[in-house]
Amino acid sequence: MSKQWDFLMKKLVGTNRQHLVSLLLPGAQYESELNPQLQSRTIEADLLYNILWNGQKVILHVEFQRRSDNNMGRRVWEYNAQTSINTGLPVCSFVIYLKRDRKIVESPYEIVLPDNDVAHHFNYRTVKLWELPAEVFKQADVSGLLPLLPLTRGTAKRELVEDMITSLDSADKNELLALGFAFAALVLTKPDDRNWLEERATMLEDILEESWFYQEMVEKGLAKGRQQGLQQGLQQGLQQGLQHELQKLRKILVDITDERFPEIGQETLSQVQTLNDEDVLHRLIVKMSLAKSAQEAEQAILAAVKPNAQ
Repeated sequence: MSKQWDFLMKKLVGTNRQHLVSLLLPGAQYESELNPQLQSRTIEADLLYNILWNGQKVILHVEFQRRSDNNMGRRVWEYNAQTSINTGLPVCSFVIYLKRDRKIVESPYEIVLPDNDVAHHFNYRTVKLWELPAEVFKQADVSGLLPLLPLTRGTAKRELVEDMITSLDSADKNELLALGFAFAALVLTKPDDRNWLEERATMLEDILEESWFYQEMVEKGLAKGRQQGLQQGLQQGLQQGLQHELQKLRKILVDITDERFPEIGQETLSQVQTLNDEDVLHRLIVKMSLAKSAQEAEQAILAAVKPNAQ
């Protein structure tokens, strides 16, 4: 799960590097990205940027953390020190905690000698997203980070999701909506919340499918399926996506039928759940929208279900 958070955060800030810099160090200017792999041994920082801060060249180092880590201070110190050694530049380190967890390891990190003298004293900065107000991300210079709104302060996460949708639209950044729903799905984990989020995403399906993130994920899923072979790819990715799509179509079909012809019995409607053909479901949705009577609608459902039962 922690890799999933890292992946989402790197995707988000990768398209809005200056916005992340502006959030963490107001007034600093992004210049370029460094290779996050450090040379001393096999360690890799989450993010390293060359920035210009108060007229001075500095390295911005950021770690994204889903969970608290008792060794966090030492890890950040190692990344910071090695980066400074490699570049000869001062390094400013941040740890961005994405979701409330156990006790957070706070700065500073110290290495104390047996005589209580401090051999190393290292300061780093922490950002806890659940403590930030949503308004922080509505500033123009950090609006590229609006998908993080569901992770900000407040227990009314559905309202934060709605706020995110509206804010992205106002900022003309609907291409980030798919990322926003991905973050929301990681905090809205209760069954009722998950159902609500799915229904909300369905309402915005056209916008989501046009986003670069959605298209990139589809392409990666297809590529992974090709690499692993058709059978394994279907089992691990495509099958899950197909089942999700089928369930969504079944729900649309039942909702339309129930709205137009409430007199059709639940026994008939329940049979819709046995349909596993996208084309059949699409045709039925059209028929339910055009049917002139409950009898016509019910006959169309039964005709579609009957071959499926054989």
